[in-house]
Amino acid sequence: MFADPADNPGGGGRGNTTTILSAFLEAGIDDCVLAVFYDSIAVNAAFVAGEGAYLSLTLNSAEDSQFSEPLDVTARVERLSNGQFVGEYGMVAGKTVETGCTAVLDVGGVRIVAVSQRQQCLSTDYLTAFGIDPASCRVIVVKSRGHFRAGFEHLFNPDQIYEVDVAGLTSPNLATFGWQYLPRPVFPLDEHAAWSVDQA
Repeated sequence: MFADPADNPGGGGRGNTTTILSAFLEAGIDDCVLAVFYDSIAVNAAFVAGEGAYLSLTLNSAEDSQFSEPLDVTARVERLSNGQFVGEYGMVAGKTVETGCTAVLDVGGVRIVAVSQRQQCLSTDYLTAFGIDPASCRVIVVKSRGHFRAGFEHLFNPDQIYEVDVAGLTSPNLATFGWQYLPRPVFPLDEHAAWSVDQA
C-alpha cells in the first residue's frame, strides 16, 4: 500500500496530483486502485457517457497548477454512484460519508475513484462502497497522510504501508518547495543550521 502525503486534502492538498498515477501508467502496473481523486469535471463527463462507456479525458482540466498538471487519459467508466455510504472502518465507522457524484474510472488497469467533493480516503469503505474489493487489489494508493491508517489496519500492517516522496502542497519533505524570502540557514532545510535562544 502506498500513501501520497504530498497531496492530502486533509492537510490542504487539492487531491488531484497525477505524479504517482503517471508513473504507474508508464510502468504498466495494473490491478491498482487510486483513491480518491478530486475532479468534478471528469466525474461529470463519466456520468454523461454512462457505465461501460469509453471516453477520452483530461484530468485536472480545470485546476492546472504547479503540482496538479493536466493528464490526458482514455478511461472506461466502471461504476457510477451518488457517493453516499455508511462507513465501517476507522474514522468513518458508523458515519454517513458523502463524496458527491463519484465515478470509478479504469485507466490502463489503474482504477481511479474520482469524486466531485474534495476529501481524503479514510478507509477501505471508499473502495467497497463503489464495488472494489480492496483485499484483491495488487496495489492501493491513497491521498492521505495518517488518517487512513485506522481504516486500513484490518488489511495492512504498518510495515506494509509506504509514503511516497513526491511533490505536492502538503509534502512533508520541505526541501521540495521553492522557498523565497526565507532566512538561511534554517533547520531542517539546512542540516547543520545552528540556533540559540539569544537569536529568538
